[in-house]
Amino acid sequence: MTTTTETTTTKAKQAPDFYIFENQGEGQKNGKPAGAAFVHKKGKGFTILIGGKRYAAFPPKAKSAPAAEQPAATEGKGA
Repeated sequence: MTTTTETTTTKAKQAPDFYIFENQGEGQKNGKPAGAAFVHKKGKGFTILIGGKRYAAFPPKAKSAPAAEQPAATEGKGA
């Protein structure tokens, strides 16, 4: 008895959410295509492909409470 298992995992190409172009200078409308950007499916951010390299971009993280509101570590301690 012969068993054959066929698994085809072909990904459909996803169209980029943004195209990235080189800036050719003032007055030039059409730049040379340089890459593409894709929105992350989970969370906020982008995957950017430029020149065969993959980059990730994320918004800045929320800052914690300002230093003025945090108690000083040396406060109340003395000699």
